[in-house]
Amino acid sequence: MAPFFLQRKKGAGSGRVFAFASIANQPHTLENIYVPGSGVGASTIANRRALSRRAAYIRKTAISSGLIYSKDNVTSGGFTIGNPVEDIEDDRYKDMQNAGDLEDDNNNYTYELNPNDYPEFFPDMEPFTEENILAGDKNEEDRFNASYWRDYLNDVFDDWGFFYLYDVNSGKYYFPLINPQNRGDGEFNTQIFNVFGRTFTIKHGWAVQGIFKFDISVADSLPFRFGGYGNMGSDGDEVTEDMTQNYSIGGRNLTLYYHRDQEDGDEVEELYTYWIPKKPSENSEQTYYNIYNDGEMSMLSKNVTSGLIVYFAKSNDVKDWVINDLAI
Repeated sequence: MAPFFLQRKKGAGSGRVFAFASIANQPHTLENIYVPGSGVGASTIANRRALSRRAAYIRKTAISSGLIYSKDNVTSGGFTIGNPVEDIEDDRYKDMQNAGDLEDDNNNYTYELNPNDYPEFFPDMEPFTEENILAGDKNEEDRFNASYWRDYLNDVFDDWGFFYLYDVNSGKYYFPLINPQNRGDGEFNTQIFNVFGRTFTIKHGWAVQGIFKFDISVADSLPFRFGGYGNMGSDGDEVTEDMTQNYSIGGRNLTLYYHRDQEDGDEVEELYTYWIPKKPSENSEQTYYNIYNDGEMSMLSKNVTSGLIVYFAKSNDVKDWVINDLAI
């Protein structure tokens, strides 16, 4: 475990949406594999055997890809989970929104801060300027709109997220607008985004109480990054710590790299973030960057090629739940 340091206070785009709701609040997987010719017309014993062999081959190929994946767990499984991100009595609920929804002249990716004023937030990347931001499959008027959280309840954030994809080869950025937002625990939704001449699939949602997951796949093997930025609710009075946990899945020994952010002395205003590249070899060193400037903070993955899973957990270290959700 790396030492922590103390910083003291100084002065969705478009995309097709596919519902992935929980079933009776139990873990489940929805996997439809189409085998050409199956269920169409008469079927001889030889045909049925051929189809069975072909289906088995498809399943074996999918299972033996060698990539880390999320099991889409939607129960605690007996492990520690996060604190609630809603207060029904005060009519406050999970608070993701889009900057473009604000009735404000400055209602886009610069709403909380202008990332181009913080070049250190984006290491080894092109400047975060308007000309480097693409509309992709979004409407042009949504090019600078981004999804973010207001405060995660209990002032964990003061407008943080503005989630983006970064194409390493072209040096361009894209803001995927998350839709739908603020759904119930155990409900995932999947969107497909076309940008940079590439196709990204992002599954997102609250897996269980206080744990939000982004599961990102790409239909190629080229490098990309995923990240977010904004203001932390502790306004610079921040304790931060890089953490690790060894674990084993599918016969592979791996290291989980994750980060803790906490307002000094506050056990509720605390955030844990877990960054897992899907390619096992990309987990051999710290998998993310975390950079502060007073109360402003940027967090992003290092280069990944086959996909990325990111978990945000409120108040509690949920590493055991995360590891239990992973498989190869």
